[in-house]
Amino acid sequence: MSAKGEGEQPVMSRGYNAGGLVAYPRPDEIVVPLRREEFETLCEGGVGEEKSNRDLYIGGFIGSLAGLVGVLATTDWETIWKPERRWLFLLPLIVFCIMVAVSVAGGCIHQLRLIRTMSNSPFSRLRARLLGLFNEARTPSVMEQKLPGAVVGQISTLPSVKWERVANLFWAGHDLAWTEHTVRSTAPKKRILHGLIQSYHHLSEMGLADSGPGELLLSLKVQADSTAEVGLDQQWRNAYAGRVSQVIQGVGEIARSVQPGFRPNP
Repeated sequence: MSAKGEGEQPVMSRGYNAGGLVAYPRPDEIVVPLRREEFETLCEGGVGEEKSNRDLYIGGFIGSLAGLVGVLATTDWETIWKPERRWLFLLPLIVFCIMVAVSVAGGCIHQLRLIRTMSNSPFSRLRARLLGLFNEARTPSVMEQKLPGAVVGQISTLPSVKWERVANLFWAGHDLAWTEHTVRSTAPKKRILHGLIQSYHHLSEMGLADSGPGELLLSLKVQADSTAEVGLDQQWRNAYAGRVSQVIQGVGEIARSVQPGFRPNP
């Protein structure tokens, strides 16, 4: 709405005056992408203090109980009730009993607060909503086109590729092929992620992390990490293995471009 009412007057760059109300614009905010493991680390920090306090009281309870048992086990019951020795027994007994009771009460309080925070609080509702976003199945939009044409155009932008690291080149090809085979089989997500992590490590060691194949491989890792185990059906596996094959082809095209006179066949 471009028209202003009679009582609306702009207040320079700080806000807007509408009658007797002043509305201030919200400042610009910086949005930072967050991976699932980073999000889980933040969630752990949200309840970490309660867990630490609970564990502290549990430790105090165990220590106090051990002291109480020690007092009772080393007491000479035949002579302890004599007036001159009575308080040597009663004083530590009372102290350890109080410490046990305080530890039990403190541990229960922090455990109840932890349960409430994790199950029924703004923290738990926000955590559940964000976890739902992480668990949504997504198709990576990076490098959906065939890689060979895109790779040729970016060869000149990869001057820092370390081709002398032949071991990393060998194991990158080996792990990518192993990952493609693992995806097509009925292997669990943990095995697929292992192959993706190993493959990305070797590409990074060669300086190919920012290349087309490296970016596609990273997006595939993010997709696999955010897909639930039940979503890894055969249709998903076939499509996913095809994209892993694109990474293999892309790395092969980059390697072929830097070897003059390469002959793929005898």
